[in-house]
Amino acid sequence: MHKHVDFSSHTLKGHGGRPWSLTLVTTVFGTLLCANFATAVSLLPHSLATAAYETPSTLDARAILPSDLRKGPHHTVLDEVVPFRHTHRYRITSPYGQFEAYGGEMLKVRIQEIQAIATIDEEVNHAQSVAAGAKHAILSPLKFALGLFTNPIETILAVPKGMWHIATRISEMAVSERGSLEDPENAELLGFSTVKRQVADHFGVDVYSSNRVLQEKLTSLSWAGYAGDAAVRLATLPIGGPAGAVLTGTSFSTTVGELLRDHTPEELRRLNRDKLEIMRLDDSLIEAFLQHPWYSPRHETMLVQALFEMNIVKNRKTFFKVATSARFEEEALFFQRIAEMFLLYHRHVKPLEKFVAIDDRLLMGLTRDHTLIGMLPVEFLPWRADLAESAETVSTWTSSERLKKVELWMTGKPTPRAHRELLAKGITVRRGAMDYLTFHRLANSSDPNAPAQSLPP
Repeated sequence: MHKHVDFSSHTLKGHGGRPWSLTLVTTVFGTLLCANFATAVSLLPHSLATAAYETPSTLDARAILPSDLRKGPHHTVLDEVVPFRHTHRYRITSPYGQFEAYGGEMLKVRIQEIQAIATIDEEVNHAQSVAAGAKHAILSPLKFALGLFTNPIETILAVPKGMWHIATRISEMAVSERGSLEDPENAELLGFSTVKRQVADHFGVDVYSSNRVLQEKLTSLSWAGYAGDAAVRLATLPIGGPAGAVLTGTSFSTTVGELLRDHTPEELRRLNRDKLEIMRLDDSLIEAFLQHPWYSPRHETMLVQALFEMNIVKNRKTFFKVATSARFEEEALFFQRIAEMFLLYHRHVKPLEKFVAIDDRLLMGLTRDHTLIGMLPVEFLPWRADLAESAETVSTWTSSERLKKVELWMTGKPTPRAHRELLAKGITVRRGAMDYLTFHRLANSSDPNAPAQSLPP
């Protein structure tokens, strides 16, 4: 079971069990709008409610995905891509099982994980390394425990710094419940999880991933590495995966990578708690976020670090209030990606002045030159009732605030109809935003307006 906590007024509680389908209903500006389509229509002005809206159709992966993403040496994305809300469900086949991914961002993550699974499976002789690793690794903690009884002074003095680290970990363990995808506390204290984090970092995957096959492979290799049988080979194992699965080549990615590799979940939460306090979040909101059932330590750390590095941006607590509405892993990744996109925009396009939540639910960024910015990490955007309502809400708010420019940066692209309707509301869509922000962030850096203008319309 994942962590459970009372989020009070900050968020909706997740369901007791995770259904097969994602119940995320995203709005154009990266927040949760409503769970019932009929309710959304009933709330619309008459002119909008009676208009014809687009119905998402089943797509062909061959037509919408790059060839290397659709098919690789260890995976194939099935041709039929079924729509669900504002995203699509992808089905992936591989020699290691069948996988599903909701949305293009999660698809990249799953393919990166499959590549890691394949490399571990191909390069490591499981029958020998795992057996040998388990045999020696089990003896290691037993010898340490025996030393505490037979020669406690010498045993403790041999690892003084380590014992202090253990003391701080136990302190955080006492106030935090570990999620089902985090290693047990005894594995952490005995050092195995340190090796597992190093292995995951090498392959660029989330050590707290919900991918059970990946967890099994990471555990197998890590037990061997813990005993010293495979550690020397780790640096020689190849790394591969789709572009964009992880944000690389930035100071942000380096900082977060080191944090995730070198710190336990308890240490990460303590560090994140300190940063949230510096950002002046209320204690109740801090607890709601850190104890959220669908934010893994990786999601938490990446989101907190992204917002923390925007230290001059006002009203960052608004972002966390909206982010606590996540109800599934895909939604946690969704908000994490939004935070990353805002950070890159803030650094390499225009500085943000503050975050705003229009109508308490539409998360936006306001630049110093009074441009309203929305971030949306989805690959497909049809003209639907909830999108129409959001566009109307933003248009009205923009007029009342006397703002003249609104931009929506999305990783994918809108349908032609959605593009026209949004433009009619004064909203300019910048498609392919994540690829641009990630790989071309330094282009035309002398002209702050150039990046947005260079994106496809």
